[in-house]
Amino acid sequence: MNRFVFLLAALVGTAAAAQSLPAAGILLDSYAAVVNGKVVTVGDVLSAMPAAHERLSAQYAGRELEEKLAEKFGEVRDKLVESELVLLDFETQGGTLPDRAVEDHVNSVIHDQFQDDRTAFLKALAEQRLTYTEWHKQMKDQLVVQIMRQKEVAAKILITPLDLQAAYDARKLSDYATPERVRLRTLAFAVDDPEHLDKVRKTAERLRQRLLAGDVAFDADASKNAILQDDGEFLDVASLHETLRAALTDLAPGGISAPVEIGGSLYLVQLVERRPAGMRTLEEVAADLEKKLRGDEFDRLNRAWIDSLRAKYYVRLFDVDLFD
Repeated sequence: MNRFVFLLAALVGTAAAAQSLPAAGILLDSYAAVVNGKVVTVGDVLSAMPAAHERLSAQYAGRELEEKLAEKFGEVRDKLVESELVLLDFETQGGTLPDRAVEDHVNSVIHDQFQDDRTAFLKALAEQRLTYTEWHKQMKDQLVVQIMRQKEVAAKILITPLDLQAAYDARKLSDYATPERVRLRTLAFAVDDPEHLDKVRKTAERLRQRLLAGDVAFDADASKNAILQDDGEFLDVASLHETLRAALTDLAPGGISAPVEIGGSLYLVQLVERRPAGMRTLEEVAADLEKKLRGDEFDRLNRAWIDSLRAKYYVRLFDVDLFD
């Protein structure tokens, strides 16, 4: 039965969706792709992208929204084609799944997504206009794709210590260099009138001498006219004001700078700790680096595998103008 696009609101779950999805005249049963005789319809693609529609509708509007939805339509169609290719190859190889494995997967999905609440599960199926049989087949197909991808892609990934070392050497200057950082405490002196700047500077310098002599502590009680600032964070030296950088150049931890003028205010700055520039070691970054290399290799092998399936089986994609 031909289903026209005015049913799209039901497919994506909101009445507003129909306003930014295709206008009447495009059949949901029209072809989006064919994989060895298996048809992927426009409706199949649209019903797989309600979450994307909701997210894009919150970010874009008008023509820009239409362009983003059309782009997402193509991405989802390609994913569905990939799944059909994998399922076809599994069948061609004579693959079978034990009923127990399928039921375990089905129960796992119900547990993870619905906390074993069968009522909520069945309600969700009704909202998606799916029968249990249709959904069960989707879960079986999903499991087949997972198993095949594990066999043809994930199981073939091998990252050796030499790979890690080479990747680290290539990235260490750009990704793993650590800049010089400092932790500071400051006493800020307000200068309400530029003519009083020298007076405030002398007051700040007298307080600095008392601090260095240990007569007072570097805290809020050090001066009635200064505000203590100490957030405990380490700052990248390169990000500091050039005047402040110059004041810190010869300071050792615990040292206090001469009064520093920045933006019409005066500061006494104590260097609490200095961490010199350095390089994170391979041991420090190995876990994250290996994860990144595995992800890159997974993408490469997956692309090569899907390309081989596209070359092995007949695939035809159809142009679909959703908003004409």
